[in-house]
Amino acid sequence: MVQPLDKITWGWQGNKSALWWLFLLYRDPENFKKASEGLRKRQAFFTAIKLYLHFFPWMLLFIILVRLFLFEVLKVPVNETLLGDKPLWLFHLTRITSGIAGGIAGGIAVPLSLWRAYHYPLHLVFWGMQRFHPPFLFHPVVWDKMCMLPFYRLEKLLVNFAQQQPERAKKEIEQLIETYPSQRFAALKAKTILLARQAAASPVQEAPHILAALPQGEKGFLKQTTKIQEKIAGIAHSQARVDEVSRPFLKLPLATALAQGIKNFKSRISGFNEPLRSEFSKAADNWLKSAENQSDRAMATLNKTPATQVFRAGDPVNQEQEAFVPRMEVVGEIEQQLTLSTGCPGLVLYGRRRVGKSTIVRNLHGFLPSEVKTASLSMQEAKAFTSAAYFYSEIKKRIADSSIGFYSNEATIDTLPQLQSNLQAANHILLQNKQRLLLIIDEYEKIDGLIGKGTFPAELLDCIREAIQSLRNITWVFCRSHEISELTNAPWTSQLISARTIEVPFFTREETHSLLTNPMQHAKIFKEQKKEPPIFSADFWGENGIERIFAQTAGWPVFVQLVAEQLVDLVNNSNKAHVTQPLFERALDKCTERGHNVFYELLRGESLLPGEWDYLKNFRQKEVQALPQEEALYQSLRRRKVVVEENGEWRLRVPLMARWLSERG
Repeated sequence: MVQPLDKITWGWQGNKSALWWLFLLYRDPENFKKASEGLRKRQAFFTAIKLYLHFFPWMLLFIILVRLFLFEVLKVPVNETLLGDKPLWLFHLTRITSGIAGGIAGGIAVPLSLWRAYHYPLHLVFWGMQRFHPPFLFHPVVWDKMCMLPFYRLEKLLVNFAQQQPERAKKEIEQLIETYPSQRFAALKAKTILLARQAAASPVQEAPHILAALPQGEKGFLKQTTKIQEKIAGIAHSQARVDEVSRPFLKLPLATALAQGIKNFKSRISGFNEPLRSEFSKAADNWLKSAENQSDRAMATLNKTPATQVFRAGDPVNQEQEAFVPRMEVVGEIEQQLTLSTGCPGLVLYGRRRVGKSTIVRNLHGFLPSEVKTASLSMQEAKAFTSAAYFYSEIKKRIADSSIGFYSNEATIDTLPQLQSNLQAANHILLQNKQRLLLIIDEYEKIDGLIGKGTFPAELLDCIREAIQSLRNITWVFCRSHEISELTNAPWTSQLISARTIEVPFFTREETHSLLTNPMQHAKIFKEQKKEPPIFSADFWGENGIERIFAQTAGWPVFVQLVAEQLVDLVNNSNKAHVTQPLFERALDKCTERGHNVFYELLRGESLLPGEWDYLKNFRQKEVQALPQEEALYQSLRRRKVVVEENGEWRLRVPLMARWLSERG
């Protein structure tokens, strides 16, 4: 333990403390000065005497040992003229006294005159042993702050030190810059070299942030660092433009321009001072390789035959143009009902939103017997919901367009009796031709709202019920995404009591596999043109890709299409021939962005009961939750099919929904 300056004792511990303070005075006078600033003049005087007296015996011992070595060991002859009649011991004592004075003078004058040049041999030892990584902490520049002579190529030793102990070296370099004028320039060089190498090892877009710490000045290489920063900022901006685009035909010219810009940068810095020239030339080589790789990948992607994009999420699918899989289980049930000898008493096609109800009804005609015709009307069309008269007229028009030979001279139908008369006429024609007509009303729950507003008469349901019961060659099909018990403005359950309900399920694994591998197998255009439809091998979707898509989407049709759409785009925009793990993860992230409206509507938009959205958003932090206690909340979430029971708890049915909740919900 080192004793304070003003409390140095006369014992052995005091002697060690005194030598320590004298060594501090020798190597770091500034710190010694700070330590002695609190001493009063009297304390300072006696402290100086104590330090001298503690040091004097060691100095005397040193001189005696040197002289004994010279005269007793090496037998250096003594000048007899100088000795005279004096005994030898008196001669030694005389020389010792004069030697003390000379030693003190020499010990002060010589080091000052040489600027601590006697440290230079040790520095050269460090320089020669660089390959062996000598411990830099023993270098004089670390422990002696009075080396006025700059050490040759000290920056190289500092850089090597940084490779062994980065944090310690960084601290030492900053300290040299701040407190050691004679070694500051070498430290500034070392800092520049380390920043340049860090930037070279990083993506070029990160280089401006790293190089913001480059030292600047008015001499040598320091006055050129600002130009380096400006030029690299321009290169980073070009890289950002390359990163912003995903289409290969846009990326290729930008990547080519980036590579040329890096080449120009390397050429222009060839006249810069060291270490800027060599270090940033190496950095430019690294960045150039990256830019050329980006250009090569874009070129390879352009030269690659793209996968045909046939997947489409969100809208009803046209089987002639887009990925389509027939829901044969649903189609089979519809056909079974149509072939009843007594005629079908109406159908209710039920399924949650975005499960493909509209796609089924739009493409039914290709999967039913030829004698079955279809007429479809969506209640989202303005002509259907503007007024009751428009609705009646549109039903008449769609029946006329169904190719059953029905025609009416009435331009518009204003009353229910007129509608019933037209339905009877159409049914008569169908009976004569031994045909049946599917009259499909899509999104029919809107009728319930219009009845509630008074836009449609409540008697409309009486007319429909009568038509279902008596006009058996016309089968009414009502499509909806709500259970019939959820409609409250009209007695739907009693009026459609005889209608059969067919539920549209999610995709099975087999249907998902069929959609992803042979999405256009039912498009007649390819058969007519004698062309092979686009086919995707299972390998295209990556290792276990189809199973992973099914697991992430739970077979919810809109999400299967959404994931497939994003994967095809990403593969086409990359130089890959198939889906990789990184591409798959990027596609899932894209889905939460592109499908935001779907996720929002299915999860939050349909959360109408108090606490319903709060329950669902808890899946941000929890994978499973206890079943809700409120019966109404339990029934609503169960009907919506966004949750599934597992070991007495609920979890989200679709893992992709959980991702959306975490990122955007």
